[in-house]
Amino acid sequence: MKRLIILLSLGILTYQISSAQTGIAKAQAMFIYNFSRLIEWPENYKTGTFVIGVIGSPELAAELTSYTTGKKVGLQDIVIKQYKDHFEIDRCQILFISFAKSKSLSDAAAFLQNKSTLLISEKTGSIEAGSAINFSIVGDKLKFEISPANANKYGIKMSSKLNEMAVKVY
Repeated sequence: MKRLIILLSLGILTYQISSAQTGIAKAQAMFIYNFSRLIEWPENYKTGTFVIGVIGSPELAAELTSYTTGKKVGLQDIVIKQYKDHFEIDRCQILFISFAKSKSLSDAAAFLQNKSTLLISEKTGSIEAGSAINFSIVGDKLKFEISPANANKYGIKMSSKLNEMAVKVY
């Protein structure tokens, strides 16, 4: 009986964690889509498809696919791609690197330096490692911090509206 109670408790805990991760991924997907409308890319990145890449979070990739279906950035159709690492990337307007894959963030930042890619992360200290936007949980809400200087290194410009919405601007 004790074993059954423990197994049920673990099952409930796993479900709660899974539900929380899905909720966070859903909120991140909405933020990322809205970021796409508040960033200025070079002209050559405003043609073809608008690629949002994800490393290390199949949940976020699924939520992005669901949320962006039928939507565009300007005149560009949105495509969501999952990558194993940053070396697979050719052309990508936005790249999200999950907490689990954050060890590669500094290398990804160096790799993307001249590729006009908005680098987004979700680990404390990621702005210092080169991320332009970093998600964080404040209380029970998803928030973000930004670095316009890091965005400029990637050849993209952030709208001043992001400064107003961010919990911290570097």
